[in-house]
This record gives sequence, C-alpha cells and structure tokens, in this order.
Amino acid sequence: MRTLSLLLGAGALIGFAGGCFITNTAHCGYHQNGADNPCPAGFVCNVCAADNNGCVPEGEADSIEPQCRDSGTIGTSTEPGTIGPTDGPSTVPTGTDTTETTTDSTTVGVTTMGPTSTTETTTETTTDTSTTEAPETTIETMCDPMNLNDPNCGEQYCVAAGQCGWCTSLPQDKTCADVDAATPACDEVSGKCVECTKDVAQLCTGNTPVCDEETHECAPCTEHSQCGTTACDIFDGSCFPDTEGSVFYVQGGKIDCQAKTGLTENDPFCKLTDVPLNAAKVTIRLIASTTPPGGLAVPENSVVAIVKHKATVPEINGQDILGTPVSLGLNSRLYLSGVKLRFGQGSLVKCAGGSLWAHDAIWEGNGINSARAIDASSCKVSVHRSKILRCGAAMQVANSDVRIENSFILENGAPTAQHPAFNFLTNAKAHITYSTIALNRVVNTVSTFNCVGNGQDIVLRNSAVVGVTKLTNCNDMDERLTFENGRFEEVPDGAMADSLMSQWFNAPVQDVYTPKDSDNVMDPLEDTAMWGEGDPRFDFTGLTPIPTEEPSFAGARQPL
Repeated sequence: MRTLSLLLGAGALIGFAGGCFITNTAHCGYHQNGADNPCPAGFVCNVCAADNNGCVPEGEADSIEPQCRDSGTIGTSTEPGTIGPTDGPSTVPTGTDTTETTTDSTTVGVTTMGPTSTTETTTETTTDTSTTEAPETTIETMCDPMNLNDPNCGEQYCVAAGQCGWCTSLPQDKTCADVDAATPACDEVSGKCVECTKDVAQLCTGNTPVCDEETHECAPCTEHSQCGTTACDIFDGSCFPDTEGSVFYVQGGKIDCQAKTGLTENDPFCKLTDVPLNAAKVTIRLIASTTPPGGLAVPENSVVAIVKHKATVPEINGQDILGTPVSLGLNSRLYLSGVKLRFGQGSLVKCAGGSLWAHDAIWEGNGINSARAIDASSCKVSVHRSKILRCGAAMQVANSDVRIENSFILENGAPTAQHPAFNFLTNAKAHITYSTIALNRVVNTVSTFNCVGNGQDIVLRNSAVVGVTKLTNCNDMDERLTFENGRFEEVPDGAMADSLMSQWFNAPVQDVYTPKDSDNVMDPLEDTAMWGEGDPRFDFTGLTPIPTEEPSFAGARQPL
C-alpha cells in the first residue's frame, strides 16, 4: 500500500500549520495494488480527480492525463508539488470486460407523407460495457462499522473496522435495510443498495408494485402480466387485490351453474353476469368455451378487469344478446386483456362516461354485421396491441379521448354500415401511433377517417395507412387530422389497395401484416417512422423493440 498526495486545490489533501497533512485514504489512488480496481464496475481510477474518491466513468478513460493514470505498482508516490503518479495505463475494473468504443457516422432520414420530411446527419458514439459479476473490492480506510454509511467510504459502506466495501461485503448480521430502509435490496452487479431487484421484487407494493430491472426502483404496473392472477389498474399503477371476493373465474356453460362458486378455475361461473361486483376492484379470469359466457354491464363507479385465463383466447359473443354485449357506466373502468369480442347490436363495446383499456384484444365481425367495435361518448379509450377486423366500423368517438398503438384496423365497413372505419364526432380527440390501418371499405364516400361536427383533434403518426379514395374528409374545411412520419397512401380502388399492401408487407398471418425487409434495397416502410417520447417501446408482439435512437418501420409490426 502507498500514500497518495493530491493538490490542495483538488480538495483531497488539506494542509495545516506546521506541515501537517491529512490524506483522503478512501481515494482510489491510495489503494491500487496492481490486481484489483477499487472503483465500482464501469469506473476507473483517475488519481488527479477528487470527486467520487477519484473514480470516473470508463467512457472518460481515454481523456485521463498520462500523469494521472496508474498501473497499480506498489510503492509509487509523488514528489511534493506534483499531481500524482505518472506511471502506467489506467486499470480495468474487476469483473468488467474491456470497454469497446466505436464511432459510426450515419445519415438518418425519415420519409413521411405528412407535412414535413427531414434528413439529418448524426454521429453516434457507443460504449459497450459488459459487467459479469459483482464488484469484490474492499478498501482499507478509517471508518466506523457502527455507521454503515460512514462518509469516509464514499459510495461504499463501512463493512468492518477500517474497511469499506460494497453491499455484497456487508457483515452477516447486516443487510441493506440496515444501511437505509428505503433501499433494502442489494444489487450484486453494482454493489449498491437499491429499492428492489428481480429476485426481491416483492419489496414493491401499492401504486409501485413492479421492480424496474434497469433502475432497480419500484414503479407502477403497466401490464396485466405483472400482477400475477389479478390485473393491473393502469389508471393508478396498482395491481388489483387478490383477496377473496376480488378474483373470479368464468367459463361459458349450462351445467350445474347454480352450484358453482367461481372461486377457482375448476369451479367457474357459467356467465359473466354471475360475478358479484361488490369489491372495489374485481378481476374476472375468462376461460375459453364453446358456450358463450354472455355479456356484462359494468356499473357506475366500478373497476373491473376481464383477462384471458390460460392460452386459448376466450370469446364474448353477442349474437344471442339483445343490445350491446359489453357496456361501461359513468366513472367506471374496464380492462380487457387477451379477449375476443364478436357480434352485437349497434356496437360490441359501449362506453359512456367511463374508461376502457384494451390490451391484446380482438374485435372481429363477418363483414356483414353493421355493429361498430367501440362506441365512445365522454369516454377515455386506450387500445394497445389489438386487432379490429371486419366490423361494421372500428369506432365512433364523441367528446372522448382515444389512444391507439401497435394495432391493426383492417377491412372494416359493412354494406349497411352508417359510417367508415373511424367516425369522429364533435370534440373527438385521438392519438394513433405505430398502427396499420388498411383495406377499410368506402362508406358514404369516405373509406377511413370521417369527421362530423367540429372540435376534432386527431394525430396519426408512425403508422402505415392504405385507403381507397376518399381517405378522409377531416381536412376539407380546416386541418383536424395531422399525419406525422409514417406512410400514408390513397388509391382509387380496392384492387390497387391490395397491390400496394403486397408491396409493403409479407403475406398476412392471422391478420398480422409484417413489413418487408430486404437485404439490399430500401423497402417501402423502412426508415419512415421515428420514435418519440410517449410512443411504445415494443411492437405488436410485445417482444420486438422499436428503435428509439434511429428511424424504424411504420406500422404495428417491426420486421421479423
């Protein structure tokens, strides 16, 4: 071990009258031994730096002055008036692969059928740092083990008398909860005490029930899969309760229905209307069946989730229901996940003064029934990773806010339909992003976006749209529909629309169109979308990430 002297101006060496000096013995340069790096993973030692005990990010390693780098040779010291050792290159942290820095100069272009098209040249520098194990380095310094957060240890903890270390080195009778009750989990990769880790995600509760694996902080839920056998109340970020009276199972049937409790998958209710909606929040786990489970009217001020149970998609079929199969009352919230809805009178889902959230849902008609998929009045509607297919229309919206992302809106419009795929009435607001909207039939001279009344504000971005003339009338008088990025084409007839779809996409599989992605040519949807804050980070599958730093493909699906 050696003593490192730093300049007074760096704040690491303090001089007193009579030539007395106090050295920062927690500084990284004080503990180099040629084998271990006293800095945490992702950092290297700069013996001239005072902040963070001399530990600087690996990305700054090349900018460290030669005289400030250290080889870890035992006994190296500096003469009075110098700034530290001058021998040897900077070291690489234990358990960290060599940093590889690459610089790419690329031209980023976004093709858009909307108001603007921009091209810019950017230079991107990326640093690839791979950490494979926890930092093991401990530092000998003056610290009090009764104070795990002894400031002499910097970012480390006082794990023993005169010894600093990471949370992996805490005494056997101590945990991160003893360090700080707000960060009770030990992240073995960084060596830091954090709110949670993947292995101790149960520390997250309430309105932040999910552990973010990148930040190691508790966060609101955003997916029903994050909440076990219940559902995610996306409105407030909490998971539905799993207490008795809050979770029920339903499977359409006609046998022994009166005797069933609905409390287990082996004793499910026969109809959705059998479920008592007395609890503040109720999860209905719907099991597939050849017998329809009937419909459901969600009462005022109720919060209900209908989620798929097991792999097979369950179906709510309104063919034998007089009226709308699913409806929402004032101030109610309904979550649909992994459920298919078919047939109805007027609409399949009617929302009046409530909130509808749909994930991985399917609305499917037969091209003849004129019922629209969604009828929203003074309602908030969110549709994610879903399909609306061959219905009388996709939706009618009045005095409502609609958000659609990663979804397919295809082949809607029936001979007796009253309006085309989208009917935006007075004060309708809509934000549609990364969706594929195509092959919808012309109804009353418009094939896709129809506006009636005033006050509409519709934004369509990063989407792939193919529509027969006339695609929209929303901008006939003033601009109420804005196209941003993406690809939008209006063609004279259905045959041309089919031809264009075959140029843009591979053959569909279960009504999912995947864009063509050739090796040596620029494909029609390639680089036509540009991710922005608030856009989804994954495509229709929920598995393929959408590029956030470079152009992407327009539409609901990224290439295979």
